[in-house]
Amino acid sequence: MKRPNIASVIAHWAAALAMILALYFGYGNGPRQEAFVAHAYAGLTVLGLVVVRLFLRTLLPWPDEESGGSRISRLVAEAMHWTLYALMLLTPLTGWIVASEVGCTAVPRLPNIDRLGSSFSIGHPVSAMTYHVHVFFVWSLLALISLHVTAALLHHFVFRDTILARMIPVLGQRAGSVSDSYPTANSRPHRLKKPGSNIVRTEKC
Repeated sequence: MKRPNIASVIAHWAAALAMILALYFGYGNGPRQEAFVAHAYAGLTVLGLVVVRLFLRTLLPWPDEESGGSRISRLVAEAMHWTLYALMLLTPLTGWIVASEVGCTAVPRLPNIDRLGSSFSIGHPVSAMTYHVHVFFVWSLLALISLHVTAALLHHFVFRDTILARMIPVLGQRAGSVSDSYPTANSRPHRLKKPGSNIVRTEKC
């Protein structure tokens, strides 16, 4: 089983955890100010991790997928992955623009946001438009993550391949140990031949 590099696997699950925290605090769980700050920093963490993942994807090639799938399914999977990367960049970035525009001092502020708003025909402020775009990206990201998780579970439980196992080290080790022991435990009787003898005997495992 060809595994991705461990750094990409760690960045993948760290980004997943950061997105869960961003969604949790984004829905106002906890005191309002603290929840907003936690939501903002979780989003910035996602933004940083996806940049790291894209860098690793360029530096360390991703292992080839298992053969057997159709070309269309591979193209759909590739398109889904790159769309996920794009949304994981755009969603926290638009949220960062909103936080900078409303003047949240607890989050590092992007420079020249006011100038960015005045450069568009909508004028100032840009946060009203960006907030709606941010919410749209959030729902789009949720929908795509749901498809991503569903596809991973289908590959594992229906197609019985290693797509999910190689992204979970413990699961991959168990799958490998089971596959290694399977031929020994379930093999047919094998024939042993003594050296220097023409006598062939059958011995069961």
